[in-house]
Amino acid sequence: MPFFILLILLLLFAPWVGFLLVLFFLVFLFVFVPLGFAAHSLLWLVLGPGQLLKVLFNRRVRRNHALEHATVNVIEERFGTTNVAGLAYDEGFSLKGIDDPYIVLAAAREGLERLKNGERDLAVHPRCGTTIVVTNTLSAVTFIVLLLVTGYLSWLSVLIALLCAHLFGTVLSKLTQRYLTTDQDVSGMEIAGVELRTMPVYRFGLRLLLPQEIFVRTRQPGEVLMTEVVSP
Repeated sequence: MPFFILLILLLLFAPWVGFLLVLFFLVFLFVFVPLGFAAHSLLWLVLGPGQLLKVLFNRRVRRNHALEHATVNVIEERFGTTNVAGLAYDEGFSLKGIDDPYIVLAAAREGLERLKNGERDLAVHPRCGTTIVVTNTLSAVTFIVLLLVTGYLSWLSVLIALLCAHLFGTVLSKLTQRYLTTDQDVSGMEIAGVELRTMPVYRFGLRLLLPQEIFVRTRQPGEVLMTEVVSP
């Protein structure tokens, strides 16, 4: 609002300055924004899908990814929507935004048991990072296709790409999670332990250990059983 008030004043008292600002704004809106979006789209088509491929060809990570989602879903069933974020690895998964390992352990055990009993929907979570990857990839592909079809950059192409990503991104993300980035077949999988990992923070000359993340270690079928440890 202050910008538009300033623009009106300039048009009234210094028309040439106001005209230059309006011209700069229009050039930025209709030239630099589409160019920036095109550059971002091309870069994302190179880098974005690689994030999915790392998970796609690693069944251990896909299983742990499914259990990570199931754990968060169980936690949110009990305590409502949270800001918990997770990452899946070969040896398990980590959660940030929660500092009680006993809650995580109980939720992971319940989630694993429910996955084994066929509750495949637990492996899908609406706020998974897959949603960001799929949405960005969809907008990038839509924009590049429009660019190739029309032959020129336009603000309309940007709007159409963003609209398609908004309308279809969530649905495609759920399908991607269900069939590509998670493996709901967790038969034989076990929880080997839970570890509260801390991060050193220095305040007033003192070294404090603050909770950073909770790591849930899993054991895949055929692996040696590890002792369960819950850090205080």
